[in-house]
Amino acid sequence: MNKMLYARVDAGLEVLTRVVGVLKRKRFNVTSVKMEQIENSNFADLTITLQDCFNIDINRAISQLEKLVDVYEVKELEVM
Repeated sequence: MNKMLYARVDAGLEVLTRVVGVLKRKRFNVTSVKMEQIENSNFADLTITLQDCFNIDINRAISQLEKLVDVYEVKELEVM
């Protein structure tokens, strides 16, 4: 089963690149990324799907993303 993360971030390609880069450097297997700009704001909603490997620790991924300056909120989404 895959794991999904939601993040509220600054809108922009730089932030998207930074978020995916951190996850890849930490050896998470990112299978999909979806970024939607929030209307009339400088923020975007980012939905990231991580492939469930043997020892995936979603809390470690969340803590890595929370360290980034342009990330304001990170949480795990329930996968149905």
